[in-house]
Amino acid sequence: MKLVTALAFACLAAQPVLAEEAKPSDASIKQLLEVMHSKGVVDSYMTQVQSTVRDSMQQAGAGQQLNAKQQKILDDFQSKVFDMVKEQLNWADLEPGILEVYRKSFSQSEVDGMLKFYRTPVGQSVISKMPLVTQQSMASVQSRMKTITPKVVQLEKDTAVQVRAAADPQPAPSAPPSK
Repeated sequence: MKLVTALAFACLAAQPVLAEEAKPSDASIKQLLEVMHSKGVVDSYMTQVQSTVRDSMQQAGAGQQLNAKQQKILDDFQSKVFDMVKEQLNWADLEPGILEVYRKSFSQSEVDGMLKFYRTPVGQSVISKMPLVTQQSMASVQSRMKTITPKVVQLEKDTAVQVRAAADPQPAPSAPPSK
């Protein structure tokens, strides 16, 4: 009887924890994604991809005079890349996967808390500024990587030399036995 009472008490005590950790509903996640302007973020990303492709094409052809045929080939390439990205990164196809990630990552109470925050003026300000903050943060990291990369390359070369130097010497070929 004590065991039954203990189990019943444990179940009752755990219920608030279980309720708090309930998986969020699709409806609440969709509200959150809407409040966070997630579809717009995807659209913005598409624009960035187009800009990046366009810029890289210009850099690749910098200083080169292209004839009309070459320019048409590059224009077709850009169009194909844009079409492929649009096809693969459209909101209708991305949303189910994003819903699943949010469902696995957050509880209903966390989604509710984010909804409450992101519906405020401060929350909306965070949403509008975060893409720029992220972009500038990544630029800062990339800038630091530019100074680190040559050092890593040199360290890699030095280490390879040390590894070769530390190799066990190869035994000398044995001479045929003398008679």
